[in-house]
Amino acid sequence: MAALIARPLALKALKANRAQKCSGRRIAVCRAENKPQETINYGGQSYTPAEWEAAKASGNLPTAEPVPVAAASTPAPVGFSSLMAFSGPAPELINGRLAMLGVVAAIAAELASGESVLKQVSDEPTGIVFAFGIFIAASFAPLLSNVLPSAESVGPFNAKAELINGRAAMIGFAALLAIELAKGSALF
Repeated sequence: MAALIARPLALKALKANRAQKCSGRRIAVCRAENKPQETINYGGQSYTPAEWEAAKASGNLPTAEPVPVAAASTPAPVGFSSLMAFSGPAPELINGRLAMLGVVAAIAAELASGESVLKQVSDEPTGIVFAFGIFIAASFAPLLSNVLPSAESVGPFNAKAELINGRAAMIGFAALLAIELAKGSALF
């Protein structure tokens, strides 16, 4: 029943649309503008081709002044306090590198000896402190010479990947310590 009622209404609407289209038909004409006149820029002035030829023939061309070359600025020297500031690059970079070293060394030593991380540190703190000192010095060397870690990247080995891996290692090392303290023995 609904289809029978809807059909006559649809036909009336279709006829009304056709009537409007026929009576309200308009034609739009688009015409392109005249071709813009060619110009030649020289010495800070614009010339038409005819003016340019006349200026060349008479030798009445303005001289172009050379543009001064800006001197290459050297970056400001970076100090220890600016590197170690809260927003500086050194704290997270150094802590991440040390955490990556610590996680790998702790897990490898645990697998080899069966001792927990805290037992390993108490047995031989000198070697650990020496290794950490070398990594800290190696991390500061490029930073003090104004080379940012993001400047050098080879494939997937870039500064962003190093920061992400360092953050993961910090969390992993903290989790390793927490598990060993809760368990009371080595994890592996």
